[in-house]
Amino acid sequence: MTHRNRQGPWTYPSDFAQLLAALALGISAGVVAPVAAEDGGWTSLSNVEWGAGLPAFSYPFSKTPLKTYDGGTTKQVGTYDFPVSKGMAGVYMTLEPGAIRELHWHANAAEWAYVIEGNTRITLTSPAGKAEIADVSAGQLWYFPRGWGHSIEGLGPGTASFLLVFNDGTFSEGATFSITDWLSHTPTSWVAANLGLTPEQVGLLPTKQVYISRHGPAPGPLANTRPHEPKTGPLELSHVFNLQGHKPLSTLEGSTLKLVTAKEFPASFDMSGAVIHLEPGAMRQLHWHPNADEWQYVLKGEMILGVFASEGKASISKLATGDVGYVPKGYGHALRNDSDQPLDVLVVFNAGDYQSIDLNDWIATNPDSVLGNTFQITPELVEKLPRRDRLFITPAKP
Repeated sequence: MTHRNRQGPWTYPSDFAQLLAALALGISAGVVAPVAAEDGGWTSLSNVEWGAGLPAFSYPFSKTPLKTYDGGTTKQVGTYDFPVSKGMAGVYMTLEPGAIRELHWHANAAEWAYVIEGNTRITLTSPAGKAEIADVSAGQLWYFPRGWGHSIEGLGPGTASFLLVFNDGTFSEGATFSITDWLSHTPTSWVAANLGLTPEQVGLLPTKQVYISRHGPAPGPLANTRPHEPKTGPLELSHVFNLQGHKPLSTLEGSTLKLVTAKEFPASFDMSGAVIHLEPGAMRQLHWHPNADEWQYVLKGEMILGVFASEGKASISKLATGDVGYVPKGYGHALRNDSDQPLDVLVVFNAGDYQSIDLNDWIATNPDSVLGNTFQITPELVEKLPRRDRLFITPAKP
């Protein structure tokens, strides 16, 4: 079976395998190819009206303006802008060398962060009074448990940019508990007593929230950095993970998935994530997650997101670099790269235990009689169905 589109001929190992994929998401077998029909649209066996009766599953975060501070920028997206994202919210932030996202904590959410570019230094304090100070660079991540005190610094050279993902869709940076905001709204005598300063010395402190500032040069080498109290003990578990250097869970013809869960990164017990790289024409096959929502950020390229929401409803969205997608727990979906350039997408889950049921794996684990009766097809067609899981679907080379 061969389809022709803007990228040329594409062949598939099984006509019916593509038809089955179409049934699961509502995409017709004739356009499961890497590029949509020449008119730019998709058709389905049921002639579904894409998106009818459904919320938007993508948000043009790339078009959200940045707020600028002395030493950095930030923007956020949550249910207030993107109603479907009830389980997670996101913040994009940059820091110049020497700038700091001041000491703060989040009362309603944990923070799972991925560094896109540059170098940062994080500090983290536990309820037991132990600490971790670590440098986190591009391709690496950190995790801060809900309620733990922390800060982020830009190390240089150049600007550091990173994504912060929170496991509460209502999260807002405006509701963060910052140390300068707190102390500037506390009686001066109380602050003086707690910090061991005179009232005059307390008067030198900021009179409002600093949030992001650049008061001095970039910090020195990590090896020379110590807590204010040198006897502070280290955390039992590291809250930093090198995802870039992690072995891919799956690789197929250049497409890869690098996944980190609580198994590999025990500190992140209630969140997990992955970076998916899709070559042109490739698709992360149809699947669903039984235990978690999926928050997506397009790091590079263009992505097609298809979502099946039951009750005969389905949606297809196109996301550009910097845009955000969201798939609620249990919803069938697939990610595709229909462009002629590679696609990199960060996906984050609000569960530490990654679970996925992929279409091919589901098919392979059922008896032939169940498959034949379900799809009302002959044993000959049942024989053509996939027998093992394939994380990625790639068109065969002509």
